[in-house]
Amino acid sequence: MSRLSPSHETLDENGVGRCSVPMWQMGAPAGFCDKPAYGKRPECKEWRNAYTGEMIRWDRRYNGYVPGLACPVHGGPEAPVQA
Repeated sequence: MSRLSPSHETLDENGVGRCSVPMWQMGAPAGFCDKPAYGKRPECKEWRNAYTGEMIRWDRRYNGYVPGLACPVHGGPEAPVQA
C-alpha cells in the first residue's frame, strides 16, 4: 500500500487537501481516493448491527477506515461556500 503524502494529512493555503481513504481493485491496493478534501471526518458514536455485524455511525456517514483527510463522500466536511 502507498504511504500518505503531506497533502493527505494537511490542508493547503486554500483549505483543500486530498482524500486519504484507501482504494482497492480486485483485492489489491489501488492508491487513495484523492478527491478534494476539506478536513478530517468528525468523531461520532457507533453501534454494531446485530444482524450483519457492520459498524454504523450515528450520523449515518461513511464508516470505513480514514487515516487522514476525508472528502465529503467519505464523511468529511463539505466545501466551504465562497461568496
